[in-house]
Amino acid sequence: MDIATLSLIATTLAVFIGPMVSWRIATRQITTSSALARDQMRASSEASSKQITAPMRQAWINNLRDLLAELTSSSLHYYVSGYEDRSDEDYQRVTLLVDKIQFMLNPNENDHQRLEVLIKKMVSSIENRKPDVFPEIHTEVINLARSILKREWDRVKEPMSVEVSSS
Repeated sequence: MDIATLSLIATTLAVFIGPMVSWRIATRQITTSSALARDQMRASSEASSKQITAPMRQAWINNLRDLLAELTSSSLHYYVSGYEDRSDEDYQRVTLLVDKIQFMLNPNENDHQRLEVLIKKMVSSIENRKPDVFPEIHTEVINLARSILKREWDRVKEPMSVEVSSS
């Protein structure tokens, strides 16, 4: 074969194979760019969601902490001061606190269910004048409440775990 024929063959191959290779490279780049854009949109959506829910969760934690503190301190006050020194308003306030706390707890979480039971036992021990069981239950309520609040706080402050895959 002479040089002219080889040049003609090489030119023909370049004309037909070159665009096919370019088309294949462009297709891969489009697929990769599309996957990357989808991952970035998902990451952005998750970050936005975290930015919206974190302040609401923090407000829930603060509110629950305040209600628990008021209930446990009021209960301890009633335990120490005696049963006769309470008015109907005092009983109503304790009942209101218990109800508010119940509405804030998640009935699907075991420790939330346990806290609800302990709170009812604590209040019942005061109402039914069982002072011998109150201190232990009061301590259990505080310890479990601390554990729940700590776990929820860790959820608020945990960094966003968004992974962007490189396809």
